[in-house]
Amino acid sequence: MKKVIFIWPVISIICLSAAFTFASDDGLWKQEVTLGYTQKTGNTQSTELVSNYEGIRKTDYSELTIKAGVLYSAVNKKMDGQKYNGSMRYAPELGDTDWFGFGKIETEHDRFAGIDYRYLPSLGAGYWIAREEGWKASGEVGVGHEYVKYTDGSDDDNVVLIPRFFAEKAVLEKAKISEELIFYPNLEDVKKYRFRSESRFTNALSESLSLRVSFIDEVNTNPLGASKKNDTQLVFALIYGF
Repeated sequence: MKKVIFIWPVISIICLSAAFTFASDDGLWKQEVTLGYTQKTGNTQSTELVSNYEGIRKTDYSELTIKAGVLYSAVNKKMDGQKYNGSMRYAPELGDTDWFGFGKIETEHDRFAGIDYRYLPSLGAGYWIAREEGWKASGEVGVGHEYVKYTDGSDDDNVVLIPRFFAEKAVLEKAKISEELIFYPNLEDVKKYRFRSESRFTNALSESLSLRVSFIDEVNTNPLGASKKNDTQLVFALIYGF
Protein backbone atom coordinates (compact mmCIF):
# COMPACT_ATOMS: atom_id res chain seq x y z
CA MET A 1 0.00 0.00 0.00
CA LYS A 2 1.25 3.43 -0.88
CA LYS A 3 -0.52 5.37 1.83
CA VAL A 4 -0.43 4.38 5.49
CA ILE A 5 -3.10 6.31 7.41
CA PHE A 6 -4.64 5.38 10.76
CA ILE A 7 -4.95 1.67 9.86
CA TRP A 8 -3.42 0.31 13.03
CA PRO A 9 -5.38 2.58 15.41
CA VAL A 10 -8.63 1.40 13.81
CA ILE A 11 -7.63 -2.26 14.00
CA SER A 12 -6.56 -1.87 17.62
CA ILE A 13 -9.77 -0.12 18.70
CA ILE A 14 -12.10 -2.62 17.08
CA CYS A 15 -10.17 -5.78 17.89
CA LEU A 16 -9.73 -4.85 21.54
CA SER A 17 -13.41 -4.06 21.93
CA ALA A 18 -14.36 -7.27 20.14
CA ALA A 19 -12.05 -9.34 22.35
CA PHE A 20 -13.67 -7.85 25.46
CA THR A 21 -17.16 -8.40 24.08
CA PHE A 22 -16.71 -12.01 23.05
CA ALA A 23 -15.23 -12.75 26.47
CA SER A 24 -18.34 -11.46 28.25
CA ASP A 25 -21.65 -13.29 28.57
CA ASP A 26 -23.91 -10.51 29.76
CA GLY A 27 -26.98 -10.95 27.56
CA LEU A 28 -26.37 -7.72 25.62
CA TRP A 29 -25.97 -9.42 22.24
CA LYS A 30 -28.74 -9.35 19.64
CA GLN A 31 -27.88 -11.68 16.76
CA GLU A 32 -29.51 -12.99 13.61
CA VAL A 33 -28.72 -15.47 10.85
CA THR A 34 -30.34 -15.01 7.43
CA LEU A 35 -30.78 -17.70 4.78
CA GLY A 36 -32.20 -17.13 1.31
CA TYR A 37 -32.36 -19.78 -1.42
CA THR A 38 -34.01 -19.82 -4.85
CA GLN A 39 -33.93 -22.51 -7.54
CA LYS A 40 -35.44 -22.50 -11.02
CA THR A 41 -35.72 -25.55 -13.28
CA GLY A 42 -36.92 -26.08 -16.83
CA ASN A 43 -35.39 -24.49 -19.92
CA THR A 44 -33.07 -22.52 -17.64
CA GLN A 45 -31.69 -23.92 -14.41
CA SER A 46 -30.61 -21.31 -11.88
CA THR A 47 -29.62 -21.41 -8.23
CA GLU A 48 -28.92 -18.61 -5.76
CA LEU A 49 -27.88 -18.92 -2.13
CA VAL A 50 -27.55 -15.94 0.22
CA SER A 51 -26.51 -16.24 3.85
CA ASN A 52 -25.77 -13.42 6.31
CA TYR A 53 -24.87 -13.01 9.96
CA GLU A 54 -25.39 -9.83 11.98
CA GLY A 55 -24.56 -9.34 15.64
CA ILE A 56 -25.08 -6.14 17.64
CA ARG A 57 -24.00 -5.57 21.22
CA LYS A 58 -25.43 -2.42 22.80
CA THR A 59 -24.58 -0.88 26.13
CA ASP A 60 -25.48 2.49 27.65
CA TYR A 61 -22.35 4.01 26.14
CA SER A 62 -21.35 2.04 23.00
CA GLU A 63 -22.42 -0.21 20.15
CA LEU A 64 -20.46 -3.02 18.51
CA THR A 65 -21.71 -4.41 15.18
CA ILE A 66 -20.32 -7.45 13.35
CA LYS A 67 -21.57 -8.50 9.91
CA ALA A 68 -20.66 -11.28 7.47
CA GLY A 69 -22.26 -12.39 4.21
CA VAL A 70 -21.97 -14.96 1.43
CA LEU A 71 -23.63 -15.01 -2.00
CA TYR A 72 -23.39 -17.83 -4.56
CA SER A 73 -25.33 -18.09 -7.80
CA ALA A 74 -25.22 -20.31 -10.90
CA VAL A 75 -27.06 -20.60 -14.23
CA ASN A 76 -27.21 -23.98 -15.98
CA LYS A 77 -24.71 -25.29 -13.39
CA LYS A 78 -22.19 -22.58 -14.31
CA MET A 79 -21.26 -20.18 -11.49
CA ASP A 80 -22.04 -16.55 -12.27
CA GLY A 81 -21.87 -15.01 -8.81
CA GLN A 82 -19.48 -15.35 -5.84
CA LYS A 83 -19.32 -12.69 -3.13
CA TYR A 84 -18.04 -12.62 0.44
CA ASN A 85 -18.10 -9.61 2.74
CA GLY A 86 -17.54 -8.75 6.37
CA SER A 87 -17.36 -5.74 8.63
CA MET A 88 -16.75 -4.81 12.25
CA ARG A 89 -17.77 -1.42 13.68
CA TYR A 90 -17.31 0.00 17.18
CA ALA A 91 -19.22 3.21 18.01
CA PRO A 92 -18.82 4.77 21.48
CA GLU A 93 -21.00 7.71 22.54
CA LEU A 94 -19.32 11.08 22.91
CA GLY A 95 -20.34 12.06 26.41
CA ASP A 96 -23.97 12.42 27.43
CA THR A 97 -25.12 13.52 23.97
CA ASP A 98 -26.57 12.11 20.76
CA TRP A 99 -23.14 12.35 19.10
CA PHE A 100 -20.94 9.27 18.66
CA GLY A 101 -17.57 8.33 17.19
CA PHE A 102 -16.78 5.12 15.35
CA GLY A 103 -14.00 2.91 14.02
CA LYS A 104 -14.81 0.40 11.29
CA ILE A 105 -13.16 -2.24 9.11
CA GLU A 106 -14.81 -3.49 5.90
CA THR A 107 -13.62 -6.39 3.73
CA GLU A 108 -15.03 -7.76 0.47
CA HIS A 109 -14.42 -10.34 -2.25
CA ASP A 110 -16.37 -10.30 -5.53
CA ARG A 111 -15.02 -12.74 -8.10
CA PHE A 112 -17.18 -11.64 -11.03
CA ALA A 113 -16.48 -7.94 -10.42
CA GLY A 114 -12.76 -8.77 -10.57
CA ILE A 115 -12.15 -8.00 -6.88
CA ASP A 116 -9.83 -10.48 -5.16
CA TYR A 117 -10.21 -8.48 -1.96
CA ARG A 118 -11.07 -4.98 -0.81
CA TYR A 119 -9.90 -3.70 2.58
CA LEU A 120 -11.24 -0.45 4.05
CA PRO A 121 -10.52 0.80 7.60
CA SER A 122 -12.15 4.11 8.58
CA LEU A 123 -12.73 6.55 11.43
CA GLY A 124 -15.50 9.11 11.83
CA ALA A 125 -18.33 10.62 13.86
CA GLY A 126 -22.11 10.73 13.65
CA TYR A 127 -25.34 11.91 15.25
CA TRP A 128 -28.51 10.10 16.35
CA ILE A 129 -31.49 11.93 14.85
CA ALA A 130 -33.86 9.55 16.65
CA ARG A 131 -33.40 6.35 18.66
CA GLU A 132 -36.76 5.34 20.01
CA GLU A 133 -38.00 1.75 20.06
CA GLY A 134 -40.11 2.13 16.92
CA TRP A 135 -38.11 4.81 15.11
CA LYS A 136 -34.36 5.08 14.67
CA ALA A 137 -32.34 7.35 12.37
CA SER A 138 -28.70 8.43 12.27
CA GLY A 139 -26.24 10.19 10.01
CA GLU A 140 -22.45 9.97 10.03
CA VAL A 141 -19.32 10.82 8.08
CA GLY A 142 -16.03 8.93 8.08
CA VAL A 143 -12.68 9.00 6.28
CA GLY A 144 -11.02 5.77 5.21
CA HIS A 145 -8.13 4.23 3.29
CA GLU A 146 -9.40 1.82 0.64
CA TYR A 147 -7.07 -0.83 -0.80
CA VAL A 148 -8.24 -3.13 -3.61
CA LYS A 149 -6.43 -6.16 -5.01
CA TYR A 150 -7.89 -7.23 -8.37
CA THR A 151 -8.04 -10.72 -9.82
CA ASP A 152 -5.78 -9.71 -12.73
CA GLY A 153 -2.95 -8.94 -10.27
CA SER A 154 -3.30 -5.13 -10.31
CA ASP A 155 -4.16 -3.08 -7.24
CA ASP A 156 -5.34 0.36 -6.21
CA ASP A 157 -5.47 2.40 -3.02
CA ASN A 158 -7.31 5.63 -2.31
CA VAL A 159 -8.49 7.93 0.46
CA VAL A 160 -12.30 7.99 0.53
CA LEU A 161 -14.96 10.01 2.32
CA ILE A 162 -17.78 7.84 3.73
CA PRO A 163 -21.10 9.58 4.47
CA ARG A 164 -23.80 7.16 5.71
CA PHE A 165 -27.49 7.47 6.58
CA PHE A 166 -29.57 4.85 8.38
CA ALA A 167 -33.28 4.77 9.29
CA GLU A 168 -35.58 2.10 10.71
CA LYS A 169 -39.33 2.41 11.33
CA ALA A 170 -41.83 0.02 12.93
CA VAL A 171 -44.91 -0.49 10.76
CA LEU A 172 -48.12 -2.48 11.15
CA GLU A 173 -48.00 -4.73 14.24
CA LYS A 174 -45.00 -6.99 13.74
CA ALA A 175 -43.07 -5.46 10.84
CA LYS A 176 -40.39 -2.85 10.25
CA ILE A 177 -38.80 -1.15 7.26
CA SER A 178 -35.25 0.14 7.09
CA GLU A 179 -32.94 1.97 4.71
CA GLU A 180 -29.14 2.27 4.68
CA LEU A 181 -27.35 4.59 2.24
CA ILE A 182 -23.53 4.65 2.02
CA PHE A 183 -21.51 6.81 -0.37
CA TYR A 184 -17.78 6.27 -1.05
CA PRO A 185 -16.43 9.24 -3.05
CA ASN A 186 -12.73 9.16 -3.94
CA LEU A 187 -11.01 12.25 -2.48
CA GLU A 188 -8.25 12.10 -5.11
CA ASP A 189 -10.49 11.73 -8.18
CA VAL A 190 -14.07 13.02 -7.89
CA LYS A 191 -15.12 10.98 -10.95
CA LYS A 192 -14.55 7.76 -9.00
CA TYR A 193 -17.04 6.69 -6.35
CA ARG A 194 -19.04 3.77 -5.02
CA PHE A 195 -22.59 3.85 -3.69
CA ARG A 196 -24.58 1.24 -1.78
CA SER A 197 -28.25 1.23 -0.85
CA GLU A 198 -30.06 -1.50 1.09
CA SER A 199 -33.84 -1.38 1.64
CA ARG A 200 -35.44 -3.96 3.94
CA PHE A 201 -38.93 -5.08 4.91
CA THR A 202 -38.95 -7.50 7.85
CA ASN A 203 -42.04 -9.22 9.26
CA ALA A 204 -41.86 -11.24 12.48
CA LEU A 205 -43.44 -14.71 12.44
CA SER A 206 -42.56 -15.56 16.03
CA GLU A 207 -40.10 -14.47 18.71
CA SER A 208 -37.18 -15.99 16.84
CA LEU A 209 -38.30 -16.31 13.19
CA SER A 210 -38.94 -13.55 10.61
CA LEU A 211 -39.33 -13.14 6.88
CA ARG A 212 -37.34 -10.43 5.10
CA VAL A 213 -37.35 -8.91 1.64
CA SER A 214 -34.23 -6.87 0.78
CA PHE A 215 -33.30 -4.83 -2.26
CA ILE A 216 -29.59 -3.99 -2.59
CA ASP A 217 -28.26 -1.57 -5.19
CA GLU A 218 -24.48 -1.15 -5.61
CA VAL A 219 -22.78 1.29 -8.00
CA ASN A 220 -19.08 1.43 -8.88
CA THR A 221 -18.09 4.07 -11.44
CA ASN A 222 -14.66 2.49 -11.99
CA PRO A 223 -15.12 -1.30 -12.33
CA LEU A 224 -12.43 -3.65 -13.59
CA GLY A 225 -12.51 -4.55 -17.28
CA ALA A 226 -15.95 -5.40 -18.63
CA SER A 227 -17.60 -5.58 -15.20
CA LYS A 228 -20.88 -3.66 -14.97
CA LYS A 229 -21.07 -0.41 -13.04
CA ASN A 230 -24.42 -1.25 -11.43
CA ASP A 231 -25.25 -4.44 -9.50
CA THR A 232 -28.69 -5.09 -7.96
CA GLN A 233 -29.95 -7.91 -5.79
CA LEU A 234 -33.47 -8.82 -4.60
CA VAL A 235 -33.41 -11.26 -1.68
CA PHE A 236 -36.26 -13.16 -0.01
CA ALA A 237 -34.94 -14.73 3.20
CA LEU A 238 -35.83 -16.45 6.45
CA ILE A 239 -34.24 -15.00 9.59
CA TYR A 240 -33.46 -16.72 12.86
CA GLY A 241 -32.81 -14.32 15.73
CA PHE A 242 -31.21 -15.17 19.06
